[in-house]
Amino acid sequence: MESVKKIRTALGIASEAVGLKYTDESPAVKSTEGPHTVCNGILEAAGGEVIMLSGETCACPGGKRYLGLTETGKIPLKMLVEGEKLWCDVKTAMRSMIEGEKLAKPPSGIGSKVYLYPAAKDIFVPDLIIFLVNAEQVSRLITLAQFWDGKTPPFQMGGSLCWSSITYPIVSGNFNITAGDISARRIAGWDENIMIASVPVEKIQGIADAIDKSTAGTAKPSSQFEEITRMIRSQRK
Repeated sequence: MESVKKIRTALGIASEAVGLKYTDESPAVKSTEGPHTVCNGILEAAGGEVIMLSGETCACPGGKRYLGLTETGKIPLKMLVEGEKLWCDVKTAMRSMIEGEKLAKPPSGIGSKVYLYPAAKDIFVPDLIIFLVNAEQVSRLITLAQFWDGKTPPFQMGGSLCWSSITYPIVSGNFNITAGDISARRIAGWDENIMIASVPVEKIQGIADAIDKSTAGTAKPSSQFEEITRMIRSQRK
């Protein structure tokens, strides 16, 4: 997608943008053999691999459930409390899960497979584009995303990495920024400076179109603003 390429180039995003597609079809391209977790799969797709997640190939019970690949999978709350120590007790963990599902329930029935792949390969028309970004790139994306209507979506940074980076933006239709949960980051070996920007495909073109017009993209600031900037910087010396 040219719009995705334009965003990556303008913002200097190093990793490949990741396309995500729910489907019942199998593309004419070989996927990396599983099993995979969602948190690993995103990184592998950003590195050039094609990853297929299904009820059989998704290795994480939570990921399988949050992606809607199974309706019967249970989240092992006791393990999250006693093993990962993410909450003080099981009732608090359950409360957190319920609050998340009020915002976005797992998208069951959209497709039996979820593909994660380098968006540049154009394997599918994606449902979601995932960028791996740093803090400044996050700031620029937020500005570009609200350039046309002035509306900033309600970002959801809580919950699991798979819920906040995939479930929530797919179900809500909102652009989302998340750091993901700490267990997923550590298990998959995420760089400590990387965050996730998940953009529903229908919002990609608007972001790309704003790049030439906003200083969050490639537009030059006015001379008046540049003078103010110089004055502020000189006072800091």
